[in-house]
Amino acid sequence: MVTIDGYELPARWLRDHGDDAGSVHPQTLQREVDTFAIPRDVAAVSVENAGETLTIGWSDGATTGHDLAALLAVVRSPRTPGPSPGSFRLDSGAELWSTRPVVTTFPAPVIEDDRAWTDALGHLRRFGWVRFDGAPLGDAAVRRLAGRIGGIRTTLFGDVWRMAPGDVEHQDSAYAPVALDVHTDGTYLDDCPGTIVFAQQERDGAGGNSILVDGFAVARDLVEREPTAAELLARYDIGGRYLEPGVSVHADRPPLRVDAQGVLRQVSFNNYDRAPVLPAHGWVDEVIDAYAAFRALATEPARALELTWAPGELLLIDNWRVLHGRTHYTGNRVFLGCYTGHEELESAYRRAGL
Repeated sequence: MVTIDGYELPARWLRDHGDDAGSVHPQTLQREVDTFAIPRDVAAVSVENAGETLTIGWSDGATTGHDLAALLAVVRSPRTPGPSPGSFRLDSGAELWSTRPVVTTFPAPVIEDDRAWTDALGHLRRFGWVRFDGAPLGDAAVRRLAGRIGGIRTTLFGDVWRMAPGDVEHQDSAYAPVALDVHTDGTYLDDCPGTIVFAQQERDGAGGNSILVDGFAVARDLVEREPTAAELLARYDIGGRYLEPGVSVHADRPPLRVDAQGVLRQVSFNNYDRAPVLPAHGWVDEVIDAYAAFRALATEPARALELTWAPGELLLIDNWRVLHGRTHYTGNRVFLGCYTGHEELESAYRRAGL
């Protein structure tokens, strides 16, 4: 424990929540370090209180800085767990994959053919993703694919957005050519995007493959291997946040969101955008360990479906189910993309009789 302004704070939790430039991006506050690598028994070896800021040296060799007012605001609002959902079940239409499924790619013209589109939509229903090739470049193909679901969801990134190295309109980690850990998008939005459309426009260089993981299969395996961890992730809200000039959004939901009928409805996991949250006293290590246990399963190599890209390829992902990431890349890698709502996806399934 570390005593700060009369509060005893768990050292491991405090080490995780540095807000200095080495811990988080100075504008977006996205995490810059692997918080899952923090030792469970980490201890503070020095604490310097400068009135408005703290500087803490740690037994693992790290040093973190903390805005004292922001830290105490979190400490004074500890989270308590919600009611237990009991054992949850999965959507019967989903075919879970813990190892890489066979990759099926549909020709882009099926988007215009009602019968063929139903087959592609059925693939999305079963696996949580579907891929197309041979699409024309430009945003018309993106808009048409989203229109087959229902309509484009406009967010702080606009309707159809462009993602390329060096773009400076947004400072999100996705705009840098670095590898990205698997995650879901929009954890900081109450109305979290239901699907993501990615459309490759330009490509040279190496790397930049997309990584897909079935989050529902991860949840199922977590229930079987670590049921207490799964229950905690269904009971504790973990906040998400996104900040840039003119934008400050925040939303809370449990990483495993279970509905009143006991069905797992949504997986919500993004350690880059995770907001500070202090679980109720006595549950700090357990909640941190549960979040880490989910991530450990999600990053098992056998689960990763790795997809290469070429211009004219489209990928549609169920963002409430499938986690996505990518490998490091070099060269030019330009995408267009957009979001749709999950209620529209569910409507598309019903309209198609799926």
